[in-house]
Amino acid sequence: METIKKKWNNLPLRHFFILTVCVSIVIAALLSALIIGCCASFRHWLLPDPNAVYLTVEKIMSDGSVTSETSLLEFGEENEQLPQLQEYVEIPEEYNEDVVYPDTVKYSVNKIEKSFDTLSPKRKLAYQIAGATMVAAPAILAFVGIILCSMVFYRRKLKEPLRQMADATTQIANQNLDFEIQYDCGDEMGDLCRSFENMRAALYENNKAMWNMLEERKLMQASVAHDLRNPIAIIEGYTEYLDEGLKKGDISKEKIAHIVENLNVAAKRLEKYTESVKFLNQSEETPIDPKPVYVSELTDGIMGDLSLLAEHDNITLREEKNFSDKKIQVDTAILYRILENIVNNALRYAKSEVCLAFSLSDRVLTVTVTDDGGGFPSEVLDNKGKRLLVADREGHMGIGLSISRLLCRKHGGGMELSNTPKGACVKIFLAV
Repeated sequence: METIKKKWNNLPLRHFFILTVCVSIVIAALLSALIIGCCASFRHWLLPDPNAVYLTVEKIMSDGSVTSETSLLEFGEENEQLPQLQEYVEIPEEYNEDVVYPDTVKYSVNKIEKSFDTLSPKRKLAYQIAGATMVAAPAILAFVGIILCSMVFYRRKLKEPLRQMADATTQIANQNLDFEIQYDCGDEMGDLCRSFENMRAALYENNKAMWNMLEERKLMQASVAHDLRNPIAIIEGYTEYLDEGLKKGDISKEKIAHIVENLNVAAKRLEKYTESVKFLNQSEETPIDPKPVYVSELTDGIMGDLSLLAEHDNITLREEKNFSDKKIQVDTAILYRILENIVNNALRYAKSEVCLAFSLSDRVLTVTVTDDGGGFPSEVLDNKGKRLLVADREGHMGIGLSISRLLCRKHGGGMELSNTPKGACVKIFLAV
């Protein structure tokens, strides 16, 4: 029963409409035949029976009196009254003087007329109504069948998908894409709803990506604006000091040389900020081009390249694997770039060891990079990684982490920062 119902719901619109019309025609024809048959029987019952006749027997007695008897008969019917009537015609052998025998007996047969004019007024009205019903019933049933067919077609095939698409257009007009169109049907309206849902999902993902990009840009601008305060404050302080010292004439050449040197350092830091912003903008425009590759082959290549960086800094690079070897879709150039930024940052702060742990689950590649350094500043962790461009004593601003987070998001993943008892921990996720 469930299979039949599913096939019925999945019928194409044209087939469903034709089938509904055929069913309504058959039902209307059967009801019309039934009504016409009942009305014909009723009209036949109203009219007199054409096979019925009236037999009239008129007896003229010897004394001059006349008696008459009438009986309703049918053609071909044997009636028991006829022998009794004939007994009066022939005088019996034993004459009884107490009985008066008729001198003459007359028979007359009158056929009943099957005519509408012979009916009573009430029967005439009933006869006419029955005739009108026989004519009007097929037309009325056909009209009612068309109406019911249209209602069934609209209710079963059009009402729900049209309602969902109307609601969807209203939601989109209100700039809300966080909803879902669910219409599980295999007909054309189901295909239309699924296409509409795909369009909504694409718009949602595009808006989400655009929103993330705008948020990333805002965070970057906020980070740059925050970290620009220090070099700008240094430059302003030194210029004010020089202005006052030159006016008073009590500043030595050695002091001026020291101030100029510090101003040069601050200017170079500002230049680094400018280059960092330019580098981030270039990263936003980097396209993603995933290609199939085996996980073991990918991780072996990554560890081989990054080991050279670790050896240069006299740091041990350790690897952990937790996956079954299979092919995945990943942009290896993007992954290398992400891990180079993160591992470079870890090598800069690590004391003796950096660990890379690879795992694969539900088509998501996870790489966890940990070190035994001092960990991330509380300023970064307290705002949940919203601002990564934090300058340290050496002038490093965390630009590598910002680029890595941006590239992870472009690859359908993300990045998490945390601290472990041993040091910093960066976990990246890539959709593969």
